[in-house]
Amino acid sequence: MKKKICITLIEMIAVITFTCACSGKQKAEEPQESESSVSIETDAAEPSETVTDDAADRTIAPDLNHNGVAEEVRLTDIDDGQGQRLEIWENDELIDMEEGYFAHVGWNSIFVCTLDGEDYLLRYHPRMFQGICTYEYSLSVLTDNKETVIQKNRVEFDINFGSPVYYNEFDAEAMAAFMEEINDLLSHSVQLLNTDSDLIQTFEKEGRLYDSLWWLDNWEPVFVRDESRSLLENLKDFQAAMTAVQEPVVLEEVDSLPITASLEMAFYSGAGAWMTNITLNPDGSFVGDYADADSDTIYVCQFHGQFGKVGKLSDNSWLLTLEELELDTGHSVGEEWDVTEDGYTIHYISSDPYGFDGEDWTALEPGAQFILYSPDATGHELGTELYGAVEFQSWMHDHHEFDSEDDILGCWGLQNLETGRGFFADSDVQ
Repeated sequence: MKKKICITLIEMIAVITFTCACSGKQKAEEPQESESSVSIETDAAEPSETVTDDAADRTIAPDLNHNGVAEEVRLTDIDDGQGQRLEIWENDELIDMEEGYFAHVGWNSIFVCTLDGEDYLLRYHPRMFQGICTYEYSLSVLTDNKETVIQKNRVEFDINFGSPVYYNEFDAEAMAAFMEEINDLLSHSVQLLNTDSDLIQTFEKEGRLYDSLWWLDNWEPVFVRDESRSLLENLKDFQAAMTAVQEPVVLEEVDSLPITASLEMAFYSGAGAWMTNITLNPDGSFVGDYADADSDTIYVCQFHGQFGKVGKLSDNSWLLTLEELELDTGHSVGEEWDVTEDGYTIHYISSDPYGFDGEDWTALEPGAQFILYSPDATGHELGTELYGAVEFQSWMHDHHEFDSEDDILGCWGLQNLETGRGFFADSDVQ
């Protein structure tokens, strides 16, 4: 593989969604620093033309708020050249400001897209972290100096074929349709700000604003792009080639969990008054408690269960199969009741066991799978235990990146494979 497919986490947290402090949008504020500000100039090529450095330049003067007044676009280097600031001015008033950084965490790409004679702000963010991909765009106007999105789309996919944490998301048709949509918009666009090095290199290779999916060219000899075939056909060929070379996961059956004492583990975000705690025992049994307090209302769930069919995936990871999950709250899910003590009333609502639920937010059924990780689990490259477990990593209590083999999980972790969510023990429990 010619290029390591690894981008730092964003959002995610989702998403999941996490927001980077060094890239984003600020409105109607005068910038505090300015190292070198220039009006953006670009070529006036037709959408179908290839952009070249020697093309005739013109200063961009869009009308992004559709009021008939041309705006001035300025691009400014910031932080000693580590990033850039995009400013949009109208009649000496700053109506929009964006920033992007050349470090992965601050990548940003913004364009002015002209459709039927009207100008729009086009944001395109093709994000990838450890083979987990979220490509999205939004098309908007600046109404009363506030952004109004009029069209958007996204596609998510996973290229970690064969991984135990593979999410089985690779819809070639949906991916090709999305790329056709964004490339059509790009063909009517002019670049305003772009600090995404992968996108920059792709545009340079193509000689135009066109995203051909750079990662398709990094898998020789397993897969080689066929330029005579469509993107959809190449994506299907890539999926077939990557699937064909994957070796089946070989599990070493073991009699019990790799722990000698009970583990106290917790699932929480650090935001909000909610938490799910479990006690995991060496024989695979567990008990748990979920609570989420909102003023005088508390959502609760008590539960217990059993893991079985323990299989060793690696020296630091074990696949567990849920054999039993019972709710012990004493009330059916959704049932509400009050408890009054010393004149104070608390309103309770019976809930499903958050963390032991599925994508539909209901309690998991027997057969659901989890992975238990030891503190020595790593995730710095394809084939290591945590590579591609992006959702799980986002829930770590001690947030850190996996850049080398020296970067380990540092505590016991339990991952729900249906949702990716995770429970973690204290780091001092080995």
